[in-house]
Amino acid sequence: MPDPAESKPVVKVDCPCCGTHLVIDAARSVVLESREPVNLRKEADLKNAQQVLQEESSRIHERYRQIVEADKGRGATMEKKFKDFLEKAKDEPAPKPIRDIDLE
Repeated sequence: MPDPAESKPVVKVDCPCCGTHLVIDAARSVVLESREPVNLRKEADLKNAQQVLQEESSRIHERYRQIVEADKGRGATMEKKFKDFLEKAKDEPAPKPIRDIDLE
């Protein structure tokens, strides 16, 4: 028969700052395992440094391309919304501004 304390779930967490992977026992509030993230720059030597730099450069260029594509789509969407609101504003009369004296 299993121990009830052992049937409690473990929590697996990745630190957003440093990327460390933690495994925590929720029942005992104890860290069971801690693994530091793999950093390619720390493990790279001069033999494969060129390859690591090319991979990092391609990753950066791909991310930049994704951002530019998202920004292009965002501009078209904002332009469409602006035109829709402009048409609505032309159809509706301008509301009378509220003055401080009217509130009393």
